[in-house]
Amino acid sequence: MQIRQGLWRADAFYADTAGHKQRARKSGRTEASARRAVVTEISERIELDTGGLVSVCTLIKDAVEIYLDQRMEDARTGIGRASTRSIKQYRSLARNWIAPALGNLQVRHLTPGRLDRYFRTEVTPTRYSDVRKALHAFVKWLIVQGALARDPLAPLPSYQRRNIGRRSKDREITAADVRAVLAAVDDWAGAARPGPTPSAVYRDLVLFIVGTACRPGEALAVRRQDIDLAYPVGDGLTKPVVHITGTLVYDRDHGGLYRQPHTKSGGAGDRTVVLPPFLVRMLRERLMATAPDDSGAIFATRAGGWLSPNNINTRFRESILKDREVGEWFELRLLRSATGTVVAQASGAEIAASQMGNTREIAEAHYIHRSRLAPDSSRIIEEAWAAAVPTATARGR
Repeated sequence: MQIRQGLWRADAFYADTAGHKQRARKSGRTEASARRAVVTEISERIELDTGGLVSVCTLIKDAVEIYLDQRMEDARTGIGRASTRSIKQYRSLARNWIAPALGNLQVRHLTPGRLDRYFRTEVTPTRYSDVRKALHAFVKWLIVQGALARDPLAPLPSYQRRNIGRRSKDREITAADVRAVLAAVDDWAGAARPGPTPSAVYRDLVLFIVGTACRPGEALAVRRQDIDLAYPVGDGLTKPVVHITGTLVYDRDHGGLYRQPHTKSGGAGDRTVVLPPFLVRMLRERLMATAPDDSGAIFATRAGGWLSPNNINTRFRESILKDREVGEWFELRLLRSATGTVVAQASGAEIAASQMGNTREIAEAHYIHRSRLAPDSSRIIEEAWAAAVPTATARGR
């Protein structure tokens, strides 16, 4: 309604999130401007009255801390699949990559255009995947809280550059490569040096990962009770197996290095793997040569504790394989990919994924190398086109 010359007022009623009737009133120089003002007012009130922990006006640096605090509490009480260790990694990503560049913006400013500039100018190529994963989880939480209506990450490209290789598929390992690694380990162990005789743990660890396609942390977490050399797999049939049900992780809250009682993703990768004969021989020798200790670890320190994956990798890099050609590329994790590829080529990607404790999609994307040699279809092609393609004799005439 018009109040006086050059001044209009618009009134409107709406229901808030609790269903209560509310009134909004705004003024403007024209009837149209007054109507637009009252519509904007109602929209903003509804956005702010979400009932969630954050609103469209919350700063991103504050919202992400509230989000991480809630996720940590959920992890500690067993809600969801994330572990406290995963949430700590998300917090590190948020504080180092998200908050510095986006923290002083309001949640409403998380638009596709702003995020496109962020990924192109603020995030290094090697961290695209990790940052996007953390940001995507945060955005989904904002949608649940009612602070965002839609996912601004959905229309964005991957930003993965072609010259940045996939983490676990940077080299395809052959049998010759494995022989070279084992030869280097044997040379290192047999070299004359002061002090105690070098442990066979490095050679045996290579064999274990090659023989199971497990992660290094999973191999180091295997205990005596996880080995069953006569596991029933059918009527009257037994086979030697290892139950992979944990992994080694480092967490200050747990006193440092400890055995997590499940594999990645909340135990989704827990599995029982049948052992090849060469690995059975190694394990028999190892079980007989070492006395049980408190941890029960198959691969233990001299004091009976868990072996650190970082220390193992450092010893390979700086001592065992130093100044050797194999040392220029070798990492324990590559052995997992190598065996996964062997199984996939022989039995298919689904079987390889089960062996590795992954989904087929993850195994194919990150671990299994695709052979460049196409299947031999030459006979089929010959039979299909023989009648149409002239022979060499016919061409000579």
